[in-house]
Amino acid sequence: MIADDPGEPEGDPASLEGDRDPPRSLAVLAEGDGWIVVAKPPGLLVHRGPLSRHAPAALQVLRDQLGQLVYPLHRLDRQASGCLAFALSAEEAGRWQTGFADAEKLYLALVRGYFRWDGVVDVTNPMKDDQGILKDARSEVWCLGRGHSPRSSLLAVRPHTGRFHQVRRHVRDLGHPILGDHNHGDTRVNRAWREERGLQRMALHCLSMRLRRDDGHELAATCPLFEDQAELFAALPFWDEALKAEPRLGQTPLPWPAWTREAWS
Repeated sequence: MIADDPGEPEGDPASLEGDRDPPRSLAVLAEGDGWIVVAKPPGLLVHRGPLSRHAPAALQVLRDQLGQLVYPLHRLDRQASGCLAFALSAEEAGRWQTGFADAEKLYLALVRGYFRWDGVVDVTNPMKDDQGILKDARSEVWCLGRGHSPRSSLLAVRPHTGRFHQVRRHVRDLGHPILGDHNHGDTRVNRAWREERGLQRMALHCLSMRLRRDDGHELAATCPLFEDQAELFAALPFWDEALKAEPRLGQTPLPWPAWTREAWS
């Protein structure tokens, strides 16, 4: 989930005459000296790539919103939502990036099946990096709510390392893939949830993050659910159980901006 390199900014905002879109903005969750955390809506890329040169992306939107270059400190999958942190200078990016894999991040994942464990499950399955080298990986997983009809569970996942797709792969390794996950999930079950319950994207949300630098400076933020997930989760029979276990689920949901919804569809 963590980017090894925060990436290069894409040009001076004052000279981007050919990169003008209708006004767009991202909700600011928290900000401090040299950093900002925004709420990434579902359907929005963190930054553009070779196959998505013209798609909306958080880096460009926030750059234009603030009128300055920004540097993403980590990644969130396009379908996922939640806390997304940026540095406001290359120097600050380097200072935060060094320890970002050790940040306290908490993800919410709605998964297939009735989670059979009580308490915290420590998942330590290693994962291969981009060069195919096996790396240590660790996640703590616990259940916030579960039910048999429909057979599903809402999990909290705290990754202690930053491997690619770590949360998605570790819950899959427990036999509970994230609903709506096309790469690591269950195609038949995903189709049923899409057709019967309106689940249009991967049910993964970065609820909160906290990171403290060696000098004591802290980055911290919490992101409410977006409306699509809040509506889906609240209709589940174990919603009250989950809300009791994690009261922050009850924060007022954020709207899913039309421009990201249109880009996703």
